[in-house]
Amino acid sequence: MADKKIAIILKSPDFCESVTEDIVIYADAALNHKNKVGKKEILAVVGDFDSLGYTPKSVNIVGLNVEKDFTDGERAIHLAVENGYKNITIYGAYGGKIEHILGNIALLKIAKNLGAKAVIQHGDYVTELINNSIVLNVEKGSTLSIIPYGERCEFIKSSGLYYPLDNLVLTNADTRGISNQTTENEVRIEIKKGEALVIYGRK
Repeated sequence: MADKKIAIILKSPDFCESVTEDIVIYADAALNHKNKVGKKEILAVVGDFDSLGYTPKSVNIVGLNVEKDFTDGERAIHLAVENGYKNITIYGAYGGKIEHILGNIALLKIAKNLGAKAVIQHGDYVTELINNSIVLNVEKGSTLSIIPYGERCEFIKSSGLYYPLDNLVLTNADTRGISNQTTENEVRIEIKKGEALVIYGRK
C-alpha cells in the first residue's frame, strides 16, 4: 500500500482540479467539492465541521474538536500516513485566506517529517519540497521557481534550466530563484544543504 497514491482535498473556494487518484480524504468543507472530484473511494472526511456546517452521513468520519492545535489538513496528512499511504497529492491548497495558503504549504514539510512524499497540485503546476538530489519531469519551456524553505539552501548543480543553480546559495531573503525557465523535459537538481520549494509545470 505504501506505493499507492492518495489525494487530500482541501476547501479552496477556487477548486477546479482534475483529481487522478482513486482514493481521497476530504478536509471538512472540502466535501462540498465532491461532485467536482468525481466518484472516488473516500477514506475519511476529517474535521470539526464548523465550516461545512453539518456532520456528513454514510462516510467514515474523523471528528475533531473545535478547539485544536492543528488544522484539518494536518490531521488529514497524519491519517493518510497512519493508513500506510506515502505518496500524497494535495488539491485545493491555494485560494482563500493567505494564512491558510501558507499553512497548506507547510503540509509538505509535515508529510516529509512523517516519512511520506506530498505535492500540491494546482492547475497545471506542482509545488514540491525538495532536498538532496531530484529529477523532475517538467514541461519544456515552462516556468520553474525555487524558493528556499528555511534560512538557506545550498545547491551543487542543476541541468535543464536556463539559469543554472551551480554552486548557488539562496537564503530566505533572496528572490533570485523565481521564474526560471526549463530548457528540457527533465530537470535535475542537486542540493548540498537545506530544503527548497519548487513550483513547476509537470509534463
